[in-house]
Amino acid sequence: MSNVVTLSELNLVEALQQASNPQHAGSEVQKAAEQQLREWQQQPGFHFLLQSIYLNLSNSLQIRWLAVIQFKNGVEKYWRSTRINAINKDEKISIRGRLFDLIDEQNNQLSIQNAQAAAKIARLDFPVEWPNLFEQLEQLLSNDHIVRNTVKAYNILVHVNQIIKVLGAARIGRCRPAMQSKMPLIFPLVVRIYYESFEKWTSSQGVTGDNLSNLQVSYMSLKVLRRIVTEGYERPHRDESVCEFMKLIVAHFDLLVSHQENFKEVDIYEKFIRCYGKLFYNLITSSPANFILLPCSTQILITYTSLLFDKAPLVYNEKSDECGDFWEQTAIRGFLILKRVFNFIHKKGAVILKARSDKVSIDESIKRISTEFLNEQLVTKLVDILMKWYLKLRPCDLENWSMDPEEWINEQMATSYEYQIRPCAENFFQDLINTFPELLVPYLLNKIENEAANLSNSLEDFLTKDAIYASFQLSASAVSEMVDFDRLLVEVFLPEATSSNASKDQLNVIRRRTCLIINEWCTIKCSDESKRLCYEFFTNLLMTEEDKVVLLTCVKSLRTMIDDWNFNKDTFQPFLVNIVVILLRKLLPSVSLTETRLYILNTLSDIIIQTKPLISENLLMEVLQLVPKLWEVSTNNSSESILSNALIRLLRHLVTSLGVQSHLTWSIAIPVVAEACNPSSSHYQLLNEDGYELWGVLLQNYSSQGPKLDPEFYQLLPFLEHGVETHTEILPTLLEIMKSYALILNNEEFFSSPTFSQIFSLISLYLLKLRDDSFHLILEIWEILVLSNEANNEDVLLQSFFSNNVLKAIFDSIFKEASLSSYQRIQVIQIVARIAYVNPQDLMSFLSSYHQSTPTSMEIQSLPAADRLCISRDISFDEAVNKFISIWLSDFKDLFDPKIKKVHILGLSSLLRTGLVSVLSNFQAIASQWIDMLEEINESNDGDCEKYHLNDLVTPQSIDFHPLTAEQYRYHDLCKSNDPVHNISLKEFISRILQFLENNLGSQHQEFLKNVDPKLIENIKLFLSINPQRA
Repeated sequence: MSNVVTLSELNLVEALQQASNPQHAGSEVQKAAEQQLREWQQQPGFHFLLQSIYLNLSNSLQIRWLAVIQFKNGVEKYWRSTRINAINKDEKISIRGRLFDLIDEQNNQLSIQNAQAAAKIARLDFPVEWPNLFEQLEQLLSNDHIVRNTVKAYNILVHVNQIIKVLGAARIGRCRPAMQSKMPLIFPLVVRIYYESFEKWTSSQGVTGDNLSNLQVSYMSLKVLRRIVTEGYERPHRDESVCEFMKLIVAHFDLLVSHQENFKEVDIYEKFIRCYGKLFYNLITSSPANFILLPCSTQILITYTSLLFDKAPLVYNEKSDECGDFWEQTAIRGFLILKRVFNFIHKKGAVILKARSDKVSIDESIKRISTEFLNEQLVTKLVDILMKWYLKLRPCDLENWSMDPEEWINEQMATSYEYQIRPCAENFFQDLINTFPELLVPYLLNKIENEAANLSNSLEDFLTKDAIYASFQLSASAVSEMVDFDRLLVEVFLPEATSSNASKDQLNVIRRRTCLIINEWCTIKCSDESKRLCYEFFTNLLMTEEDKVVLLTCVKSLRTMIDDWNFNKDTFQPFLVNIVVILLRKLLPSVSLTETRLYILNTLSDIIIQTKPLISENLLMEVLQLVPKLWEVSTNNSSESILSNALIRLLRHLVTSLGVQSHLTWSIAIPVVAEACNPSSSHYQLLNEDGYELWGVLLQNYSSQGPKLDPEFYQLLPFLEHGVETHTEILPTLLEIMKSYALILNNEEFFSSPTFSQIFSLISLYLLKLRDDSFHLILEIWEILVLSNEANNEDVLLQSFFSNNVLKAIFDSIFKEASLSSYQRIQVIQIVARIAYVNPQDLMSFLSSYHQSTPTSMEIQSLPAADRLCISRDISFDEAVNKFISIWLSDFKDLFDPKIKKVHILGLSSLLRTGLVSVLSNFQAIASQWIDMLEEINESNDGDCEKYHLNDLVTPQSIDFHPLTAEQYRYHDLCKSNDPVHNISLKEFISRILQFLENNLGSQHQEFLKNVDPKLIENIKLFLSINPQRA
């Protein structure tokens, strides 16, 4: 095709043919045609011509299909006036004028595409650009010639359905309220079409020809009405025509359900029942108040309740794989509707603000429903029907349990109450017991202790007993204060589960249920003695039982007990080894599904971490040996990949539990970290976060008492750098790893790594933008490095901080006018204080360099407010130092921890050793802090004080409460040996500072003292003369 082909209907048809012809697939002809279409779509008139091609019945079906699809997509892309190459106003008017021209379209799919395009246009143009939309629809729907033609009627209903659907979904703007104001125009017309077509097909002898068309029109009109009632009226109960329609469809729903045998052969019959249910459910979901205010609401509830009673046997015996799940889904809808009403009534009619004006009417409706429908007799009958049919294991359940127990138990763990009948019935029962506890608790207990005890040993009775016990399981949270679970556990449930009077299959049903009862009650109301009995019961089951459903349900309940906040590992200890061994040697090797393996691995992980340090090293090592084989399976088989994360979690807990012996895991764990954290690994996206956490735990538990740090830990470092660059959401985890290296390596080793230098450079750029957790961690790392600094490495530390812009970032955060709060800034200054104490001269040199690199005051004024500094290179260095000290002293007032205050006093006072005039001029303010500090603390000879240990991590109490990691001890030892707070007497330090000043000022010393308050000098001398406390 030529690049200069004129846009015309004929040429457009030809381009569509060439672009879609299979004979031209991949050819230059096809590519040229596609390129031509892309160019034309930006030209005026293109979409009008597409619509023309669709409307022209002489074109082939394929060309009309392509045209209407392109037309719909073009509307989506170019209809908004703000879009580039938007469709112009005149073309839009022409297009809108023809949207409903082809309502006799014979192809349903083409009609739907045009309807979707019309709905998109309506969403953007109604009511401003297309104010008469609903008047047009009214004209079409009231035209007898159209309505009598089933094709035309069906097509116009398809369009109305799409338009109401799109406009009703709009929650912003004017289109939804404007649509609601127009509903009276079309609602009665659609009701008429629905009623007439419904009467025709339901009164006919068979569904063929015209009756089939009437059936389709009837169903489409019902879909439209469903949307209109729920989206088209803010308060449907106030519109008489809506109330009449609702009354009509309740009768129709009743008719179709009660005469199912007559209509079940009709393919669309089930869709009708579902559509009625969806209308009722959507109405009650969007506004329970609107629903119960409908005059027919009680009748809807009665109809569904009758259905639940009458059809219970059908639902129970329905085989979805053979004959579908129609009755199951209908029953689910019934339960969900009743659930919403009961919850609303239970909340005493709590309503949204819009419905406040209806409060009196709502109270009256609640009273009416409670009187006419919801009485005590109905509630107990509902409980009975639930136990008799809906809570019972169905034949299909028993069959699946027997055929594929592992698959069935996984389905049970993942079920949703909105889609399957038994979970739905369980959820509904919980609502009943929560709403009517006073009525149902005695009723329930009587069934458990009397009726269940008197049932026979037949399978049917065992399933009934299981359903009764299920009701007790489900009522745990509602009735715990009224029931003695400990007594029932000992007298009813455990004896039933260990009875020898039933067959093996029957016993398995009750054993599974007993485990589920324990699962629900153990975290709500269960004594330590009862928990011990449960552990004993679980251990015996795991050792003797072979049925996978029972075993895996047992594991589920066990895991719930172990994960409970109130878990007592001492109560569990007698059973610990047996349970771990069984999970390890019996259960895990016997299962085949990934989900089951995952669950068992996660249970093992939970046991290991919750019982630390009770599991022996040998048993932990046996667990460890599981990992390599399963890791290979999970990383080489995409269907098993979910296991990888669980294995890393298991490894992490093994490392934590092994503690100082965690080096035993290195040969397995380090390669796992390497694969999980390597950005070139195919598993990186799935595993990197868990991998980084494992890496961190390995370092935290490394002990210098064991083997030397494996060289592989150094090989991992580039992955850390990549993580910091790309994963800001897990930056705290990555900085924790860096902190671990800072505590393990000496300064020379640490700073020789290009990875850490690169990370510091990167972090320094964004220091002020970090989240609080990351901000505190990087400051902690820098402080550790200063603390662990040895005399001969001072230059290495400061030079590294300078070259990696750490010092610049620190000074920026101090001098920027609108950067940090004083609380955050004093934390940054703490790093300065640490450096100042070690080497005040070099610190001042770096500050001088920083000062010289700042912009001029004029340049600063042109910067954004967030980047403006409170110093510039226009001012003298003495002025800059003076500003720095004044900020420091001002922020110092926000400190309350004596240990931190001493850190700052040591650093700030050390600046006096520089002899700078700007520092000496602040002597009185600095010395005042000495007095305040000396009044507050009472140090020993070596400079330590009890108040300096208020926030210590390592204390006799903390060690007893929870085992600490090697890293926590490492940090404690570093502070104990290297932190001057604990090793330098403040009095001696002050004395040395004063002596330094006297020696260095010489003849100027007396002149210097004249500018200091004599009382301050006197107080200093007084405090220095007091003997320190004995260590």
